[in-house]
Amino acid sequence: MTLRSLPTTPHFSTSTHKLLDALYIPALERAISYDRGVGYFTSNWLKMAASGIAALARNGGKVRMIASPILNREDSAALNEGADARNDPALRQALELAIADLERDLSDNTLSALAWMTADGLLDFRIAIPTLELDGDFHDKFGIFRDAVGDAVAFHGSPNDSAKAFRNYESISVYYTWVDGREAQRVEAEQARFDLLWNNRDANVRIYELPDAVRRNFIEFAGRTECPYDHPVSKKQGGDSRWRHQHEAMASFLKAKHGILEMATGTGKTRTALAISDELLERDLINTVVVTAHGTDLLDQWHRQLVKQGVLPVYRAYEKYHEAQSYLNHPDGSILLISRQHLAAVLPRLRTPCFEKALIVCDEVHGLGSPALVASLSGKLQPFAYRLGLSATPDREYDQDGNRFIEDEIGPVIFEFGLKDAIREGILCGFDYIELPYDFSDEDRAAIRQAVRRYHAKVSAGDAPAIEALYQDIARIRKLSKEKLPPFDTYAHAHRNSLQRSLIFVETAEYGLYVQNILMELHIDYHTYYGDDERSNLVRFANGELDCLITCHRISEGIDIQSVNTIVLFASARARLETVQRLGRCLRTDPANPGKRATVIDFIRVEDDAGDDHTGELSADEDRRDWFRDIAAVSPSTPIANRRLFSNDQPEGESS
Repeated sequence: MTLRSLPTTPHFSTSTHKLLDALYIPALERAISYDRGVGYFTSNWLKMAASGIAALARNGGKVRMIASPILNREDSAALNEGADARNDPALRQALELAIADLERDLSDNTLSALAWMTADGLLDFRIAIPTLELDGDFHDKFGIFRDAVGDAVAFHGSPNDSAKAFRNYESISVYYTWVDGREAQRVEAEQARFDLLWNNRDANVRIYELPDAVRRNFIEFAGRTECPYDHPVSKKQGGDSRWRHQHEAMASFLKAKHGILEMATGTGKTRTALAISDELLERDLINTVVVTAHGTDLLDQWHRQLVKQGVLPVYRAYEKYHEAQSYLNHPDGSILLISRQHLAAVLPRLRTPCFEKALIVCDEVHGLGSPALVASLSGKLQPFAYRLGLSATPDREYDQDGNRFIEDEIGPVIFEFGLKDAIREGILCGFDYIELPYDFSDEDRAAIRQAVRRYHAKVSAGDAPAIEALYQDIARIRKLSKEKLPPFDTYAHAHRNSLQRSLIFVETAEYGLYVQNILMELHIDYHTYYGDDERSNLVRFANGELDCLITCHRISEGIDIQSVNTIVLFASARARLETVQRLGRCLRTDPANPGKRATVIDFIRVEDDAGDDHTGELSADEDRRDWFRDIAAVSPSTPIANRRLFSNDQPEGESS
């Protein structure tokens, strides 16, 4: 018989039905699996449902049960004995000899039968402890029966699995997959919820196998007036709802196991990643972590945070640090902090079993899509059981190959919290957008016409490069236009204070010399921070010893200096990625300046009279201006928009 032979009664209550005889036992007799989440369990329920449990065993079926840590002392001992017997052949044999007939022994020798069911794998029992956003009890009651042909029955209601539940007034609602599509969806929704809990991927509930729960002293024996353990609530944001997005991001990742958190710069990507790592370690889902990023400054910043966290020892493999082999010798219980370019050499040497309980965190994950890394890392990140990407701008414009690689190796975007959300919540400060108009010189126009003619000549010759090559040529001419210098000079002399705590982004060090002349006239205390400059200059700026840094690309990503008030964008790429990163440098709130409002100084050329340019590249300034205006209009008083959480809406299980 199958579950489909059951009557499709939609609702049962103890007042009008005998729940055991009307549902539980008939369903168990027809099922090959029974998944149960329950607030309170006692072995007396097994005694009452003995015939159904015995039939399930004859069907080759199994019971998976999640319950609160409230157990009778005798039941806890029996469950522990069964768990121990799984690894102790002599104890298992003794239990097998004690069980002659399961149905009879469930009634007459219930505790021994309970231990044997656990040892034999017929019953898998786990403890649920609410955590993070929840600090009460696991109090839900629901279950799913499933048969050999794929039909399923789910129920949700008030009864616990105890003898007393059948003496109380209790009721349940029941759903059947074969009735209609909506009922089938409800069944699968209950299954997905159970699987999420069972696989320890619900952010607000930690699941422990019973021996581990006992070892941690989480078990509360029935009859005690006080709980003997503290709920492992951690990393709450002190009631500050501004940071709730971090918890939502973690919940999305625990459910998905791999994917990208698209979070605006300054909204706590690193902190969220550390919380995810902690949570996975606490749940015993991982025992090793690899963190990868690009650039010594960002890697050093990660190292400070990991050491401060202090959960596991940290090995470094970047710049002057050569500790990869030490990590490879002892990966379990360790963290490897490694630059992207070293990943391809190190990951193949990591023992294969390690990947099954490993997390890789890829900061500024868009950088993984470069052609060189795509070639060297294809297939090397997928073995990690948990793969987390972090970026404010994960999409690589004009690079579908790089985007495809990132999604294949890390996963899709599973959570989004953008600049507007962060400003509305007061996590990032608002800013004033200053537009300095400029026009091309005759030399600039001639250079653009020459770039366009050169491109069209290659097209005519059948040797056409990608259109992005022309975009890059025109963008470079725009970035290096000296016509930006006079309006900046005028503005800087009229608003000298706006350059206090400023970052000035230029395309080349040679162009930076022109800017330096203006700063020297104003007696602005500045330094350059290019590729060959000492890192001490960044430290001096961070400490307030310098008013201004002139830089190219070196600090576009990841560096946290809260006191930056102004950015000046002599060089801006058409692709939004770099612009977003640079904007993030000045929008961080500053405890030393509670009323902080940032300033963004940009150079906009509106007229388009190049004539023979049909690429649209010359409108890049206007596109960027419109985007900046839109963001600058947002203030903390604007109502928060809905955050985007991504889900494939599929039932969650180990295979997902």
